[in-house]
Amino acid sequence: MNLSIPLFSTPLLIAAALIGLGFLTYLISARLGVALIGAGSVIMGAVVIFDLPGGMGLQSLVLFGITVLVGGWMVYVGVRNG
Repeated sequence: MNLSIPLFSTPLLIAAALIGLGFLTYLISARLGVALIGAGSVIMGAVVIFDLPGGMGLQSLVLFGITVLVGGWMVYVGVRNG
């Protein structure tokens, strides 16, 4: 399977950068790392949902809706007071 990020999609590049930065930041601060990874997941899921192909509506909406939901939960966990 070949996964690639389209270079014409600025939001997807930002999402990939946030996820990568989150992995690196996790070594220093777990809370900040989780929040960055979650923010990247929310952006990625939202971009894909808004660019759904015609015949993949419900399946993609469920799959990437879960991505947005889990990413939002990760951001919440990362920024809430401990």
